[in-house]
Amino acid sequence: MIMTLKQGNWTLRSAPLLALLLVAAAPLSPAARHLSRVHTGILHLLASARGRSILRASSSPVAKALLARVGENVTPAVAPETSQPLESTVSPDASNNGCGTIYGTRFNLEPRPKALSQNNTSVDFLPTAGLQGADLVVGGADDYRSFYGGLGGSTSGYYVHRNGAEPNPCVPDFEGGLPFIVSSLTGEKLLGGGVAGVAADPARGAVFIADLRIGLSASAVGLFRSTAAILDDPTACPNGTHNLAAAQTCWPVHAEVNPIGGSDIAEGLAVDPRPLGSATGAGDVYVVLDIDTGTSVVEGLAVCTNSLSACSPAVVISGSDTAPASVQGGIRPDIAEHPAGGVTLTYENVNTGGPPGFLETFDLKYVTCTPAGAPTPPVCSAPTLIATEQQPIPDKGTGLGGLDNGALAASQFFIETMVRHAHRVDANGVETYVVWDRCHVPPFNHGMICPDADISLAASNNNGATWQFGTVDNGSGDQYFPAIVTDPATNIVNIAYYSTTGDVLNHRAKVVLRQIPPGPQTPDPVGIAQILTSVPMEPAADFFLDDSFIGNFIGVAARTITTAGGRAYVHYMHNIVNGIYNGAAAPEQNNHLSRFDY
Repeated sequence: MIMTLKQGNWTLRSAPLLALLLVAAAPLSPAARHLSRVHTGILHLLASARGRSILRASSSPVAKALLARVGENVTPAVAPETSQPLESTVSPDASNNGCGTIYGTRFNLEPRPKALSQNNTSVDFLPTAGLQGADLVVGGADDYRSFYGGLGGSTSGYYVHRNGAEPNPCVPDFEGGLPFIVSSLTGEKLLGGGVAGVAADPARGAVFIADLRIGLSASAVGLFRSTAAILDDPTACPNGTHNLAAAQTCWPVHAEVNPIGGSDIAEGLAVDPRPLGSATGAGDVYVVLDIDTGTSVVEGLAVCTNSLSACSPAVVISGSDTAPASVQGGIRPDIAEHPAGGVTLTYENVNTGGPPGFLETFDLKYVTCTPAGAPTPPVCSAPTLIATEQQPIPDKGTGLGGLDNGALAASQFFIETMVRHAHRVDANGVETYVVWDRCHVPPFNHGMICPDADISLAASNNNGATWQFGTVDNGSGDQYFPAIVTDPATNIVNIAYYSTTGDVLNHRAKVVLRQIPPGPQTPDPVGIAQILTSVPMEPAADFFLDDSFIGNFIGVAARTITTAGGRAYVHYMHNIVNGIYNGAAAPEQNNHLSRFDY
């Protein structure tokens, strides 16, 4: 490997020996060691030299708080006030000519001069709940404008399409950064730290977003609630880029989940769809999160009432596992008939072998929980094993005791195996589908490099008692970042991911959607690949993040629109749209939206 050093705030690529020397010279603080097991979002990027250099160059309170998490001495920054003017709407660019046909639509309103990155995308929608019959589509993303004075200092961006008069059904009408909340422990303002997960609640016309909340001495998960009536109101949610005042009227209700002095990450949401008052826990909102205990990072679950009037403490669901990560939650469609085990979670536990290889395996785990009704936490089972992945894509290389970043052979961005799941009803009753990315062959170079990434699946028709295995995509090139969701009306499973198939260098990735219609088997056959972006994404084409980080995941949502069929939205990072820097155009990461009707 080659070492490249550049002065300033941009690049440090180090050979394994240099990395070893740097760690020996400057041991990680206890907080940094704890964060080394956090696998998503800004905190994951913080582990890199490039990530820290970006934060050091920022004066934002979030950047200061993140640096303090890893033991750096920082001067407290003052959070922006709500009096800043509403930012103006930006004219759509060339990428807004089509929705899901070539490279989707840029789903933000960021001005082109000095544009910054967006990644780690999520999405959900309320069908036909927007203006003039439009779908009300809400996306979340990490937005790096916050580090340099944008979005009210919040790294948790929201982006909304609501206007049915727009010729493009994927163009955003407004955007912003989720507003601050006040810590119940310290009284300080906690700003959005990214990883904004979105969940729509059609039964009540509501939308929820959960994110990391961070300050210098406290952190929590922020859970925000809005409704279609508010999101459609141009007074409460004006067009354009919101300041803090507009963000507060657009997302007027919030809850502080699991307030602590460490670092939490909200990785997903699940809403119980049953009518309020119909049964214990009906309508409750489940928040899955990483919990920093002070000595380790574990996986947890909290639950709030639908109104966010009360939330439970977070409970640990990862048992005695020592390196769990990437928890995701779900609700079984038969929860009304069988509430026991009706709330489900998946996560992975990382096992590191001994010298000389320190090779990793990932245990994929499944947990079921019974609702107790917020603010009482659910009662959860012990984790059970889905499978042990012997060929994972490691988030950290295992050579030299885990000091080097793992990667795909054709790309150098952060990546690891992540497990996701969804439920559906078919001829076999309720089925659970689990997907994850893995290496087609054993990783080489001490387990640091995966030369060919695939996407696998497991399916169960008995709530995880037994599993059957299959493949989503093991074609040529790399397949990674799978996202999965079920259309609850048609029970069609939708799986979206990146794929480099067709690129002779296995480097530039297109966005692909595959579906699994209901059938008599478990698992049923996976459908053909629907290519949503015929122009691929170049993972190294961002001057700000270079080839170090493109996020950890993408988002997909699917619902039936009419009796004629359903619709899926996929929210992902693409860098086809250039930013303008000192008058010159250069690619940069943007959150994009595509739509697939079926």
